[in-house]
Amino acid sequence: MKKITKILASSLVAAMILSMAACGKAEETTKKKKKTKKTTKETTEETTEEPTETTEAPTESTTEESTTVTTQPSGVDPDTITLDYNFPEAGCAIELAKKEDCFYYKMDMELNPDDRTIGGHIEFTFFNYSEDEWDKLCMRDYSSLFIDAKTAGYDQALDTNGALTDITNIVDTRSNTTLEYTRDTDVSVVWIPLTENLKPGDSMTLTYDFKATIPTVADRYGVDSDVFNVTNFYPILAVYDKGDWSHAAFYDCGECFFSYVSYYDVNLTVPKDWPVLSTGTQTAKFDSGDKSTYTFDAPSVRDFVFCTCKDFKFFEDDYNGVHIRVVYNEKHPGSSEMDAASEASLQAAKDSLDSLGYAFGKYPYPELDIILAPIAAGGMEYPNLIIVTDMAYYTTANSYEDIPYEQLGIVVAHEIGHQWFMGIVGSNSGMEPWLDESFASYTEIVYEHYLGLTDEYAYYTRDMNDLTAPNMVQSLKAGDEIPVNRPYYDFSTQEAYISAAYSIGKVALYQMEEILGRENFYAIIREYVHRNAFTNSTEDRLFEAIYDCAGKDNADLNKLIETVFER
Repeated sequence: MKKITKILASSLVAAMILSMAACGKAEETTKKKKKTKKTTKETTEETTEEPTETTEAPTESTTEESTTVTTQPSGVDPDTITLDYNFPEAGCAIELAKKEDCFYYKMDMELNPDDRTIGGHIEFTFFNYSEDEWDKLCMRDYSSLFIDAKTAGYDQALDTNGALTDITNIVDTRSNTTLEYTRDTDVSVVWIPLTENLKPGDSMTLTYDFKATIPTVADRYGVDSDVFNVTNFYPILAVYDKGDWSHAAFYDCGECFFSYVSYYDVNLTVPKDWPVLSTGTQTAKFDSGDKSTYTFDAPSVRDFVFCTCKDFKFFEDDYNGVHIRVVYNEKHPGSSEMDAASEASLQAAKDSLDSLGYAFGKYPYPELDIILAPIAAGGMEYPNLIIVTDMAYYTTANSYEDIPYEQLGIVVAHEIGHQWFMGIVGSNSGMEPWLDESFASYTEIVYEHYLGLTDEYAYYTRDMNDLTAPNMVQSLKAGDEIPVNRPYYDFSTQEAYISAAYSIGKVALYQMEEILGRENFYAIIREYVHRNAFTNSTEDRLFEAIYDCAGKDNADLNKLIETVFER
């Protein structure tokens, strides 16, 4: 999720004042200028060649890879660092998870716009992947949080017009037993006791009906200006991890969703000819009376969501095997420039797929949808679909931008970055939020570099703001912004969390890139992605990949990790 205000830590600003000597040194450095292909803006010679399509490489590393790394002293030129490791190639393929390794949701649902409800029947087949017997299940029912503004995470008084989800006819098909459920104080936490334990390695099918009420809010889940953003709307199984079900408290700052990779087979009925953009690929559509039913196939994803509006205007194109669609509500445009902003979003999507696919592995799905809609945040990511604000600040060209709709493009890049970091590589976004938000923020830099917008991230360099400098460390600790790798719940303020997850983590990843060299760092993250694709990863797995590939004897890298992450 991209926060609507671009937040840089105030401590970074303070530390910048104390780092004038370093700034002066950077300004004195003379570098050859050149024009880039993407823009007429001048950039330094450090820009690498544009990503191009490459031969697909295996999706997993072999056990015969060499992990020997030349010892690197502090201050070494990153361009001279050679990592002796058999990395996946730039732009390589990422294979989807096998269907038999996924949970399976078969959904038959209907949207009723008049009473703002979405409901239907779900058949859910899953297996116990843990070493413990399960005597109960934990489902997350996020829609029920919108019974009022406070439980939904809003600070201000707001009429959400939501309701508790009606969950009925819960059946364990192993014995055709009807099950009951209870809710926690956090109404999104639903417990279902089992009459027959589910043993490790065994599978079962749970069937249930539900009816959720869509709130009247301009948010990632809600309806506003006739646009229905229908996300996190059905009861979904929580993740069982470390001997317990994940049921940490919901928060609205960023995201706290955590789920297992699943295969979705969906029938969705809406008013006739209302277009639907969703997770997965549409495989059929048929009309009956005043209704249309769409069928969607969504393999290897962590959730199913959709957006619909009878007045969507479409902008479409194909790029490198991916069909991209951008839409906005033509009857209620966010600005007078929505057509141009939509075209800019389409181009930003292409540039993001190219640059991020080159760096981390090719986007593995056939479709990507972008909904420009009235939402309170800058954007929000879901599998194969992102929602981006249509607010005039973003959808109007500004004279101060280096290229038209630059800020809009950066939001698009951030949310598409989440397709790799939270989508392909999952994590517990409540307990380790930096693993997706810091990485998605770092993908903004990858995107900016691809476009030649090098001035946009010059502020993050070690010359300008070294995160390991004593004055910087003092400022960051005073603001409770480091260590970055903490649960959302452990930060003293929401501002400290936002700075750490969205800004400081982003800068730390970029400074790792500086230390190791851009192509080396891309290769390391590509290896991390391939090791952990379609699993729920942890920071231990990330640092294991970094040290396996780069070794443990790079003094600058070690100092940065020890300082920012306190490992």
